[in-house]
Amino acid sequence: MGLSNRVKDAGMRDYHELIEHIGEGTSIADGVEIIRSGSKYLNRGIIIGDHCYIHSGSRFILGTLDDNPYTDLIIGNFVQINWGCYISGEGGLEIGDRVLIGPNVCILSAGHGYIDDTKLIQEQGLTHGKIVIEEDVWIGGGSVILQEVRLGKGCVIGGGSTVVNNVPPYAVVAGNPAKVIKWRGNRVKTGFHFIRWMKPFRRG
Repeated sequence: MGLSNRVKDAGMRDYHELIEHIGEGTSIADGVEIIRSGSKYLNRGIIIGDHCYIHSGSRFILGTLDDNPYTDLIIGNFVQINWGCYISGEGGLEIGDRVLIGPNVCILSAGHGYIDDTKLIQEQGLTHGKIVIEEDVWIGGGSVILQEVRLGKGCVIGGGSTVVNNVPPYAVVAGNPAKVIKWRGNRVKTGFHFIRWMKPFRRG
């Protein structure tokens, strides 16, 4: 049965209509908005793992799965999404286990085409790029994560940052655009490991 383009924010019973899977012990607060349309699928759509908490005021944007084969929003276990976040799975989004997402974070796997200056931006359609957030990542409040980015295991995104490039594991980044300012533990930003991670992330 198809889903109409609608918003649900009236409790867990209604969320089950728009989410393919909600794991054991997961809580979704009243006031979380889910915007999607089209069909439901067994292995696609919104899949949320165990023991997650999603605070009120957040919005999940999925678009139409029927029209876009890349659309997905996969959330692991023990993930916490704070108040007022904008989470786009339109270009594909995977969030690993034990990720912490601060308030008012925007994760944008879709954007607007704008290169052609002979056309209005509104006429150039959407662009899509998968985002992968590995386990044990902390994203500080007010940050923006743009499409085609991978956040490596254990990295920290300073509050208010704009992330446009991959972030290596255990790096601490901040700024607009976000840059490495230090490392967790005794790691340094030298050698193949760092260079490999700073290359653009591509789907597949």
